[in-house]
Amino acid sequence: MRAVLTVLLLFVLAFPAQQTLAQSPAGATLNWGEDRDYRTLDPRVTQSRHEWQVIMHVFDSLIFRDADGKFHPWLAESWQFSPDRRSITFKLRKGVTFHDGTPFNAEAVKFTFDSIQDPAVGSQAAIDLLGPYKSSEVVDPYTIRVNWNQPYGPIIANLSTANLGIVSPAAVKKLGNDGFARAPVGSGPLKFVEWVDRQRVVLDRNPAYKWAPAALKNKGAVQFERVVLRIIPDDSTRVAAFERREIDLIESIPAIEVKRFRGAANTDVMLGLVTGLPESVMFNISVAPTNDVRVRRAFMHAVNRPKLVQDLFYGTKKPAYSAITESTPGYWKGAEALYPYDLNRAKALLEEAGWKVGAGGIREKDGQKLEMNFRVLVFPDVAVALQSSVREAGMQLNVENVTKPKQDEYILANDYHVLTLSWSGADPSILSIPFHSRNVPEPGKFKFNWNRIKSQALDRLLTDADGETDPAKRARILQSIQQFVLNQGLMFPMHPLVQATGYYKNISGLRFAQTQYQVIFNDVRVGRR
Repeated sequence: MRAVLTVLLLFVLAFPAQQTLAQSPAGATLNWGEDRDYRTLDPRVTQSRHEWQVIMHVFDSLIFRDADGKFHPWLAESWQFSPDRRSITFKLRKGVTFHDGTPFNAEAVKFTFDSIQDPAVGSQAAIDLLGPYKSSEVVDPYTIRVNWNQPYGPIIANLSTANLGIVSPAAVKKLGNDGFARAPVGSGPLKFVEWVDRQRVVLDRNPAYKWAPAALKNKGAVQFERVVLRIIPDDSTRVAAFERREIDLIESIPAIEVKRFRGAANTDVMLGLVTGLPESVMFNISVAPTNDVRVRRAFMHAVNRPKLVQDLFYGTKKPAYSAITESTPGYWKGAEALYPYDLNRAKALLEEAGWKVGAGGIREKDGQKLEMNFRVLVFPDVAVALQSSVREAGMQLNVENVTKPKQDEYILANDYHVLTLSWSGADPSILSIPFHSRNVPEPGKFKFNWNRIKSQALDRLLTDADGETDPAKRARILQSIQQFVLNQGLMFPMHPLVQATGYYKNISGLRFAQTQYQVIFNDVRVGRR
């Protein structure tokens, strides 16, 4: 049972450890319990927030954005927009070295950004975050001018993400893209040591590190020797490892356990309300019956969203209503009035679409049942609740729990009607990732427009929002995007994600990164047990 007792206060962003500890004991190891396996550790490729937990410590970005939304210099000491806002000139930090001993410089920035555009790299998120990138010009070893084809409003926010962390050109050239994904080399506070599939990733302290952003208390090397990120997908097994003290921190602690570990004698829990796309149902509009907007709208009216959230999360989460969460900049509050629970309206829409009640209460049309295949990777209890809800309107939702490789196979084969998707991101520019036509998946190109919508009007809105630098004007465009997505019934938002990280109280200095999902280790101290 997914009893989310995690969020007694939904708007609490973090609960740092209460005690201030002295220097960590010599040889201290931080053991982290991860709930999902990794596929790549290349920031240019990944789209996984699980992989970001590793990547954000192996790689540094040009800019640092704290959880309060403020930007700070990092690998870039300063930046200056051109008058037409199509270029930014960055003055880079000197004295930074990659873990392989090669220097960080303007050539490394150019290499990173240029390579993201290379189809052979297979970028799944960075290519979207980099936006309408045109080129990079090395002015001198520590000055670079980056050019875009049009003004790109989100770029400063996006340059602060782990996806646009700067890679070692020498390491990529030596290892190749696939080898680099398995043995990443950056300039961050932790150095890659090993990756054992489905077991662990090990990172060691970078003793040369002395260029952390000003927002962090510790500007130098971390105060422990090693991080072991153990892959423990099963919740009960991960909790048991935490109880036995085999791990010091547990990621995505099951909701039912939060009350037990929060504020206990030796343990506590920090909570983050994640920004970005909420957990949502995404409809495939390229196949019947979900190619009919009336069917999609009927689905949404058939679900009592407040009750679903109440039943599954005991009132500790609020329903989500729009394509981005309420905590994300640009949220349109008007979305909350759309698609109220109305079973009669759902039935009327299906009647209008020609679907008549048949045997067993499931609607039929032209000899076909009104059924949809739901390929479920996460939150199977939500899928079952949705299945029960829409059945009352005469829709059959065929729920199949699948692995990630199997889900990917279904997506590339266009063999699905319903999927769920969420995306953590601090800027609403992430809306292009699931809705721009360039991101429709196809064999050899795994992308996240799972609706498979190809709309020039929506593409234009997304492009306009990304190109608008005036906050008020951008907010109006973002509202239009959310209206389009919801009016077309492309997605059914359900609930925002909440990250709950459990830890032992001998660990201090924990804080969430900008989206409230990943945990920053730079300031951590490991006290004696």
